[in-house]
Amino acid sequence: MEMETNMKAGRDDLRWWLDLAPTLEWTWAKTYADSAPHWYVVHGRTEGLTMDDFVRAGRVIRTFGEPGKFYRSTNLYLYTEDRTRKFWAMWGEIPRSEDADLINMATTDRVYGPQDDINWERVEAIGIPTDRGARG
Repeated sequence: MEMETNMKAGRDDLRWWLDLAPTLEWTWAKTYADSAPHWYVVHGRTEGLTMDDFVRAGRVIRTFGEPGKFYRSTNLYLYTEDRTRKFWAMWGEIPRSEDADLINMATTDRVYGPQDDINWERVEAIGIPTDRGARG
């Protein structure tokens, strides 16, 4: 089932992801072990996750994620309820559902560059507006 790219996720979708994520087998990103330690799940290599699941998780991140920066790049990061971990996907210039075929997870104890210069145009491009007219 292909989901519309800008269809927002609901609270039930958020709960689904926050409950599911800790049960998944995350792969350690060896290439970034020293510079930006994180784990990832990827479509086709993560047992139990279909592409529809990745699309749904991507919608959750785009709906409930918070703006943040990785050096100069602005992205949306979805935090766990205790805010010890965050999830993100790498969205294209024009975000598509398929962009969420790899989801990253990292601890929140590291920050990469100043976080006060958010590119709000990028946030608007990748975020899914809510009924209130603002994201999340």
